[in-house]
Parts: sequence; structure tokens; C-alpha cells
Amino acid sequence: MTSSEYVSHLNHTYFSGKLSAGFLQQLATLPLERKDVLSFVERSFRLMKRGGHPAEDLSSLQGGILGSLMARILPGAWEGKVPPITVAGRHVGIDDYFSKSALINGGPLRMLDIGCGFPPHTTLETAARFPEWHITAADPSLPMYLVYDGEGNYCTFDEDREPVYFQPAIPSVENWNALLADAPSTRARFRQLLDELILAGRDDYADDELPRLRIDPVHRHSTSNLHFIRGGIGEVELAPVDVIRCCNVLFYFNDQFRQDAVRWLGEQLNPGGVLLTGSNWALSTENRYTVFHKSGDGLEPKEFAFSLDNFSPVGIVTWYTNLDDDREVAQLADYLAILRRDKAFSDAFYALNDDLHARYGICPRDEAGYYSDIDHTLTPTELWTRVWEMKKELHSSALVDMAVGVLRNAGLEARVNEAGDVAVGMMNG
Repeated sequence: MTSSEYVSHLNHTYFSGKLSAGFLQQLATLPLERKDVLSFVERSFRLMKRGGHPAEDLSSLQGGILGSLMARILPGAWEGKVPPITVAGRHVGIDDYFSKSALINGGPLRMLDIGCGFPPHTTLETAARFPEWHITAADPSLPMYLVYDGEGNYCTFDEDREPVYFQPAIPSVENWNALLADAPSTRARFRQLLDELILAGRDDYADDELPRLRIDPVHRHSTSNLHFIRGGIGEVELAPVDVIRCCNVLFYFNDQFRQDAVRWLGEQLNPGGVLLTGSNWALSTENRYTVFHKSGDGLEPKEFAFSLDNFSPVGIVTWYTNLDDDREVAQLADYLAILRRDKAFSDAFYALNDDLHARYGICPRDEAGYYSDIDHTLTPTELWTRVWEMKKELHSSALVDMAVGVLRNAGLEARVNEAGDVAVGMMNG
């Protein structure tokens, strides 16, 4: 089967042949030899169909992400390891929830941020926002060595000087492709650069000096209220904490692992503590999360929440999961399907959303009625900042209250939660 034939199969199976030529052209770059990528894309399409997502909402940008970028960032590109991908501002919406939730006391608390990624942008932001908290950040991929090349691309290494992960200075699709077109050569180049920099005997390079080396770099980020440990779920040992955040981690694992992980995470909480699991992208766009509360009866799921931009996302994190049995993403698809079946809500949503796409210049509707493409001169930071501004306008409108009303009419215990997201109660699990 050729890539064009496979893409045609997806189009007709899940969208009755209605996907745009621009989306299909971008999707046709799928690497057929990567079974993990094909599985991810087809799983995403199944979730779109489950949620009632229309073909007209899929843009050329999303086609490019699915067709090209996924092959660069899925574990299959990293010898099966979970890549420590993180971006600045990713958990701003989660921090909003922590700052306002009735479940969380405002005083000094102990927090575990597990799967913090590297560089630890989001953990640093949380520590700055809650200076009275004591935060432990953990990740099995925290590096022993960090090397930047002459262009600012970086590579992390373990204690044996083996490359773990590398990323372009500006993580665009084009720059990812440049680094990963010949991944073994990129690894070898970074390994040689590491040897040269270690031989130079320096670890005092200025932050703007290229190339540069950092040894055990994460400890440079430690502060009076933040420290780091290497380790993952089931591995770290520390005194019980009051808050645990585990985001963009569990969607890499099967349901049994996720259930065991939630149970173990619950054991690390003090009575009255809060566990939050979920996923999102830059600046908490396409945010979804489950909140658990530990009481005398054990760990209790309280609610599942999501930001309204998931109804018609600019990116692909709305459907991001690596296995078929992910309960969180299935919940999201089912709630979106309920909202989509409500014509009054859909009409009101698109009246605003289409205007936002046009005003911000992000994949505006074309003459055929499809979301189109972005201005490719935008940097990733500029792109996702605009998308975040669009999300804020959605949430400041009447649409969140309207969505809650639709879900209540469907018999669900829905509310606008403290962070302004749509939340559905899970009092019975």
C-alpha cells in the first residue's frame, strides 16, 4: 500500500471522503515503515469520529503535524523511551486550578511534579507562582550532561554519555526534520561534541555561549523551594505530599499501568491531598485533566475537566494517546460528541471560533469552508501565543456556561470549575 492509498483509506473510513486536499497532501508524508506512527494517526481518526469532529475543521497545519512531526516525537523515534518534551507555560492552566481549587489549602504545601520533563520550564514556573510550597520535581530522563551545538540545538546524555534526547533550538517541523533526517549521524555529532567539551574541562559557559556544556544541569535550577530527583512512577521515595501533578505522562502507557500508577500516586498523598493527571499543549491549550482527592475512604476521582478549545483544536493534543484503552481521551471524545449534537451550542461556538481564526490569522476558513493553514513565517512561540489568546476569548464568552448547560441536560453533573474549564463530576468513579 502506498502512502496515498493509506491516506485515502483514512479519509473514506473516518470522514466519508470529505477531508480537504491541503490536509491530505500534508498527511501523505506519513512514513509507512513506522507502524507506531500509523497506529497513532488511525487512533486519532477513530477518536475524531467518536467525538463527531467534522472534516472541515482539520487544517493543513494538523495534516503536517500528523504526517511528519509525529514520527519525530513518538517513543519509536527514541528507541522506545518516553521523550522528555516540555514547553514553557504548558501548565499555566493547571497552576490556575491549583491556586483556586476548594480542594487545595492556600498555605505552605508539599508538591510532587512527576514527569517534569527537561528543561524543567513548567516546574520552575510553578515554583515561582507558589513560593511558599516545597516542590520536588522528578523525571527518569533528567540528564547528567546537556550539550548545545553552534545553532542552539541541544542534546541530553545519561551517566554513560549515551544520548537520550535531542531537540532543535526552534522546534518547528522543518527543524525537527533537519535533525532527525539522519538520527544516528545527529547522535554521533552530539556525542563527539560532548567529548570535545568535556576535554576542554569547562562547565562555566555563559548562557548565550555556543556551543556549551552543562554537567548535571538540572541542579542549576534548584531553589529554596524546589529540588529535583531522577526517577519515575513507582521509583521515587519521599515523604507524603499534599499535591501531585502527573501530566503528559500516562498517555504513553496502557490502562493497567495507569490504574496502578494512580494507586501508587495516591499512596504518596497526605489525607486531604490532591492528584491531578492529564495532558495539554503550549500555554495549557487543549487542556484535559482528572482530579482525585484523598479522603478517609482512599483516593476518590472528583471530576474530569477540559478547556473549550478541544471542541475544535488548532493542534492534535485533543486526541493524543499512544494506546487504545486511554479512558481520559475517550471521556473527552464522548463529552465533545454531546456538545456537537447540540446545534445551538455548535452554531454559537463556530460563530466565535471562525471569527477568532480570521482575526488571529490562524488557519482561517477558506472559500470551501475548511480551516486552511498558518502563516509559516510565525515562530512556534508566536503561533501558540495566538492560539492561547484565542482560547482565552473562548473562555471569556458565554460558551463555557452554555457547554455546561448542554452537559447537564444530558444528565451529567457539570460545572465551570475554578480554572474556568468545563468539569464533569465523577463522584461514583
